[in-house]
Amino acid sequence: MKPVISIAALDDGKMMACKVDDVDVLLCRVEGQFYAMANRCSHARQALDGGRLRGHEVICPLHSARFDIRDGRCLAAPATQPIQTFPVKVEGGKVMVSVEGAQQPPRPRFGPLN
Repeated sequence: MKPVISIAALDDGKMMACKVDDVDVLLCRVEGQFYAMANRCSHARQALDGGRLRGHEVICPLHSARFDIRDGRCLAAPATQPIQTFPVKVEGGKVMVSVEGAQQPPRPRFGPLN
């Protein structure tokens, strides 16, 4: 686990992009809980930090695909694949994230799906 930010650096209902060991991470805080996921939409690899956070859903700014920040599952098309999530822990006033096992997001798929 790597310290990323202090607890006070992210208000409830907000999200921010950060890098952890060269992995682009989207850090979200909802109802006092912190969540971390890959900061790329699984559809077109758009950075999700430019989108909106509504409750436990992040909405991609490009095509409005939606993902659950708790488990990364896809909630709305055009995306069909989940987003990788990462373990988060709060310790000593810091938000800690582990990106062990992080995978490169899939290449974007456009046109007819096979």
